[in-house]
Amino acid sequence: MNNAEGRRMKHEYRTVRCHGWLAVVVLMTSSLMMLNSCGKTTFSEDTSLKLEFSADTILFDTVFTTVGSITLPLKVYNRNAQAVLIESIQLEGGQASPFRINVDGELGPLISDWPLLAGDSLWIFIEVTVDPSNASNPFVIEDQVLFLTNQNDQSVLLSAWGQNAIFHGGLEQIESLPSCNETWMPNRPHVIYGIVEVEPGCELTIQAGTQVYVHPGGGLLVYQSTLNILGQLGSEVVFQGDRMDEGYEELPGQWGIEVDFEFETEFGIEEVTIARGGIWIYGGVACQIDYAILKNGTIGLQVDTTGTSLSPALDIRNTRIFNMSATGMLAQGATIDGYNNLIYDCGQATAAFTLGGVYHLDHCTFVNYWSEGVRQAPSVLFTDWYEDINGVIQYRSLEGSQLNNCIFWGNNHNLTDFDELVGSILSPPSLPLIRNSAVDVQDPDFPMELLENCSTDEVPAFASTSLRDFHLSSNNTLWNGGTSQFFIGLDLDGLPRSIGTPDKGCFERQE
Repeated sequence: MNNAEGRRMKHEYRTVRCHGWLAVVVLMTSSLMMLNSCGKTTFSEDTSLKLEFSADTILFDTVFTTVGSITLPLKVYNRNAQAVLIESIQLEGGQASPFRINVDGELGPLISDWPLLAGDSLWIFIEVTVDPSNASNPFVIEDQVLFLTNQNDQSVLLSAWGQNAIFHGGLEQIESLPSCNETWMPNRPHVIYGIVEVEPGCELTIQAGTQVYVHPGGGLLVYQSTLNILGQLGSEVVFQGDRMDEGYEELPGQWGIEVDFEFETEFGIEEVTIARGGIWIYGGVACQIDYAILKNGTIGLQVDTTGTSLSPALDIRNTRIFNMSATGMLAQGATIDGYNNLIYDCGQATAAFTLGGVYHLDHCTFVNYWSEGVRQAPSVLFTDWYEDINGVIQYRSLEGSQLNNCIFWGNNHNLTDFDELVGSILSPPSLPLIRNSAVDVQDPDFPMELLENCSTDEVPAFASTSLRDFHLSSNNTLWNGGTSQFFIGLDLDGLPRSIGTPDKGCFERQE
């Protein structure tokens, strides 16, 4: 009798042993039949045969009020016309995994040579234990059950929400906050799982010092509603990915809203995933962000459509956005005010002001020293048009916009046919768009009427680009700015601004 047939007999014995003497008679009969047929079961080695699962993710979402968990099931199907031998079922984390698996009574973390007849299935029962006092645990704990069958590697994700955090979101792609007016406090970290929506007419306030961790594909959708991020110097509100273990501290692309769309083609229904901002303000009403840090995402902040007639969609101040795999700030026909912002190191643009809009920004530093690969996008982009679904160019004005005392720079400034500031403008505003700023512009076709009193190809005297220290280290008056649109008494460090001739960028030189 081969090993697989033996396992099959053990499985049948475990199944019927609780039914008393009748079960023993049945077991003896079936055992004799199996003994007469030993060696006759054939397991297909066809590499095209795969297993199917009752779920691709096992999510523990109600188990951490105390140490330990409920037990959740996973069903494994062999829907093929031939029997298969599962060479291994194992936890990727092995003995160190916080999860435990039980395969029809046999405990993991590794089970080998498990037979599964044609059209048959098996149950795997899963538990998890998380020590909530262990601060080194990630806030969302994950592992995988790995299956090896006929050289095919398959897996099912195990995900457990830690007890030492407040969780928002769930299994649905978009879930609303439980109350219309909600405040997140810094007493415990907050974890966003999926897309969490601030519904129209509602308001979310996030207090100083709050730490927000976002699971991949997730983020905060502020839809025709209000977001107040009220950080303070030294007590910033931080948004980042939810993986806290080694190797993730500076890894871009860990979080940000992903929306799945289906569309019909000549080949059938296709599905595409589109990235949106980790914080996505869509039709926002008087939102404000002060002293926030957004890092290690895909698109850090996205602002779509204009604000109300009385206020901008967003007022953003004293905020750092960095290490985004795509774009730091994406604005599409938006209205944004702000100052003392530092946006740097993005796989595409640090900021893209597209589809027109009205922008009043002072003393912002946009610098792109992205080092994770080749960057082909400029550090900052302005456009006042878009192409509609019929291929017709539609104009969206930038009239009224003004950016003063800013720095637009990046590590591609020395390329001969590349500008770190690009303006694709059909109709320049009546007044200069950018004033008293440091820009990288070499293209002779650049619309110079967008600029006033700007240096166009002078390398800013940053203290250390390798250390990402974007303070100005030179006393050269070239880095003096001019009049601001706002009263700005302090810089991003909380240090005094010069009266009358403040410096360009988010940091003021101190004597």
